[in-house]
Amino acid sequence: MSTSKNKPSSNVTRLETALKAKSKKDGVLIPADNILSVKTSQRLDDIVDKYQKGTDAIINANVAESKAMAAAIPQRKLLISGVGHFIKSLNLNISEETIPRSARAYYGLDVNNDKTPYYNTDIKLLNFCDTIMKGDKERTDAGGVVIILPTIIQFKALYDVAKPIINALSNTKVNLSIAQKNLRSLNPEMDDVIEHVWNEAETEYSKLEPSARRAICRQWSVRYISIGNLSDVIGKCTDSVTKLPVEGVNLHITGSSKKVLSNETGDYDDPTTMYGDLDLIATHPLYHNIDIAFVKENGVNNIINVEMVKK
Repeated sequence: MSTSKNKPSSNVTRLETALKAKSKKDGVLIPADNILSVKTSQRLDDIVDKYQKGTDAIINANVAESKAMAAAIPQRKLLISGVGHFIKSLNLNISEETIPRSARAYYGLDVNNDKTPYYNTDIKLLNFCDTIMKGDKERTDAGGVVIILPTIIQFKALYDVAKPIINALSNTKVNLSIAQKNLRSLNPEMDDVIEHVWNEAETEYSKLEPSARRAICRQWSVRYISIGNLSDVIGKCTDSVTKLPVEGVNLHITGSSKKVLSNETGDYDDPTTMYGDLDLIATHPLYHNIDIAFVKENGVNNIINVEMVKK
C-alpha cells in the first residue's frame, strides 16, 4: 500500500485546506508552539484573505448573473417574438406584392427565401434588431410602404425596453469571468503556500512513526491519499431546490481516471481502491460544479449524497 500527499485540485479544496491550516496556526496558545516559520505564517494569512475575497467576488457575481438572467429571459422571449412578427409582416407584404422581394436585402435577409437568420446569442439578436430598424428606415425613406402589426415604432419600443436588460446580463457574465480569472491568478501563490505549510509540518514531525506523523500533520491541513482495498463510494444526486433526482451527473474522485454517471433515480456507484483525504467532483451541463472533500477509510464504503445547484 502506497501513501502520497493529495494536493488540492479545485478552488474549493484550496480554500478549505488553507483555512484549516490557518485555523490550526491561530489556535496555538503559545507562539513558540507555532511550527510554521514567520514568513510562511504571514504568507498564509495574506493568501487566505485574498482568496476568501476572490471567492466572495465569484459568489456575488454568480448571484448578480442569476438575477440578471431572471430579468433577461422574458425580455429575450418578447424580443424574439417581436422579430418574428415583424419579419412575418414583411414577408406577408412581399407575398401580397406591396413590398418587392428585393426589399429583404435592407434587413440583411436572403432575397431568395423567407427564412429568418439564426441568432443563438444575445449579441446576434440585438445586432439583428439594429439591422431591422436601420434597414426599415432606409427602405421607407426610399418610398417603401410602412409595415404594420407591428409597426417599426412598436418594434423599437419593445427593443428599447429589452436591450438594456439583456445588456445587463452580458455585463454580469463579463464580471463573473473577471472574478474567476482573478481567483485563478491567485492559485500559484495559494499552491506554493500550502506546499510550504505541508513541508514545514512534515519536517517538524519527521521523527514520528508514519501513521502518527500523518495524523498530526493532518491537523495542519496535510491531505494524504493511499491505495488499498476496493470499496464503493455511493450516493444520490438531487436538485438542491426541487429535491428531485438528477440523471446524467458525471462523478469522479480526483486522482482517478474513472468516471461514473448518476442513473434515472439519481443514484451512482463509484468503486475505488483509494482512501484517505479524497475529493468527489460532480459536473452536469445544467448545474454548477460540485466539489466535496471527504475522508475515506481503507476498504470501507462511503455514502456521499450530492445536491446539485442550477446555473
